[in-house]
Amino acid sequence: MLRRIPLLTFALIAFIGTAELAAQVPIVWADEGPLTWTPRPTESAIAANDLRTHLYQIADDSMKGRDAISLENTMTTDYVAAVFERLGLQPAGDDGYFQELEYGPIAFDRAASALRIDDRGLTAGTDWVPSGADSRSAVSGSFQGEDVETVFGGLFGDESPLPATVRGKAVVLLAGPGAGMPQRRSIYRTDTRAQDAGAALVMIATEELSAALVTSTFDGRTSMMGSDDASTAGAVLSLSAAASLFDAPLQSVQVGAPGKTVSGAWSEEYRRPEYPTRNVIAILPGSDPALRDEYVLVGAHNDHVGMVNNGPVDHDSLRAFNRIMRPQGANDRPGPPTAEQQAQIDALLTRARSIRPPMMDSVMNGADDNGSGTSVLLEIAEYFATNPAPRRSLIFISQAGEEKGLLGSSWFVDHPTVPLENIVAAHNMDMLGKGRVTDVKFGGPSSIQMLGARRLSTEFGDVIDSLNAVRDEPMAIDYSWDRTNHLNRFCRSDQVNYFRKAIPVTYFSLGYAVDYHQATDEPRYIDYEHGAKVGRFVADIMRAVADRDSRVAVLPLEERDMSVQC
Repeated sequence: MLRRIPLLTFALIAFIGTAELAAQVPIVWADEGPLTWTPRPTESAIAANDLRTHLYQIADDSMKGRDAISLENTMTTDYVAAVFERLGLQPAGDDGYFQELEYGPIAFDRAASALRIDDRGLTAGTDWVPSGADSRSAVSGSFQGEDVETVFGGLFGDESPLPATVRGKAVVLLAGPGAGMPQRRSIYRTDTRAQDAGAALVMIATEELSAALVTSTFDGRTSMMGSDDASTAGAVLSLSAAASLFDAPLQSVQVGAPGKTVSGAWSEEYRRPEYPTRNVIAILPGSDPALRDEYVLVGAHNDHVGMVNNGPVDHDSLRAFNRIMRPQGANDRPGPPTAEQQAQIDALLTRARSIRPPMMDSVMNGADDNGSGTSVLLEIAEYFATNPAPRRSLIFISQAGEEKGLLGSSWFVDHPTVPLENIVAAHNMDMLGKGRVTDVKFGGPSSIQMLGARRLSTEFGDVIDSLNAVRDEPMAIDYSWDRTNHLNRFCRSDQVNYFRKAIPVTYFSLGYAVDYHQATDEPRYIDYEHGAKVGRFVADIMRAVADRDSRVAVLPLEERDMSVQC
């Protein structure tokens, strides 16, 4: 619930046992420097009460849902960095513990963006717009060229190969209906023939340059600055501008036909926001000089989705409805309740009203998603920092912007602060608060959902299963999500970016539950004992991998499980 706490106040709330409020100490943000505070001391062991200490700060209402590019997310990353510093971990970002993402307003300067056909200048925003960089499409956000030859490539999205003669030229493709031009960054991923053939520029001709496309191009949109390593630039042309290249309607132009030359220059620019989005990265050096340059990574994302979009909601009504109709929270799209279901909803709400009056809720607290994973990350860091170090070094990374498209992990693997080839395994933790049997299928006090352990390394999965078989606290591992692509699960958290770089990675979660992406995802509903169990399990796996004589073997390319394409 949104309480009357000043915007620049960070409420530190410590809980004793499971429910008794012990203290609430306001800490004021200092404009001249980072926050400094001393939370209640935590112990070396990975313990449920320590998870409460962290989570009731990270997911407090005053944190307003920790959305990327917000003061509150900056406060969260300051908190994580303060814990890392207190533990004596080595900073491993680009600026101390921080690795800043170029995520924020991105735009082209309309006046400085130029495109000409022969000697005739085109009008930016009317005849054409430049396209932003997208590393997954191999498209650059900048272009500089004079008298570049053009060639018609046919329909956009066609599977016919382009001739080798397009190398170094500008390829014009005609967009068919439904090509989705406003999504100009990702649209190029659906047809990469021009990039694959080495074209200097790919220009997609479309019937309309929509107002939304023009506005986002020149007034800016919130996005992550794409990699500019690609050699192929992109642009979108109006049909009339494209036709003037060939002096004919494109429908009548033959594939491979040459057109007039084009010249131009444009460059995408990032405008740093007031509160940049940041990864927080720390290292614990390994104890073995021969293996210290190899790393075992553990991560969890620190952001959530901010405030309720359409104003306050009745907390208990929402939770009663979702308990019956949406057991997986925002993943479920139910129809209207039946009479029996409505009776169950009414009974739950009647029970809530017998305890307390209605409570209007405005904050998407993100306690489970992913304050829980962030809290476990901090506990794992403290455990290793206060116990003998394993042979290999450990990387702890609080990943930013996961809710905006896995941004923090994507940025890290594209801009690594340690050599990627030296990361022997990665562990990603997301939603470690709702594993009860009443929360998820196959839930229980020792349940854990795991995905990915054997996709790149059979040996990694074997290590986990062998270790679990002899632990004093074995986990009930649910592999069912790893055998299907239900809800596109493997692609929806940060592990997928490590997977793309062929780093053996496992995703640990307690699953989607009733409060997933809801205003009801609050610290009061978290199963802290269960989260602590998961933390101890992940720490044991990390130590086992870090102490091996040899790194876990990565499968040959032809043997890897590439069944899920994200």
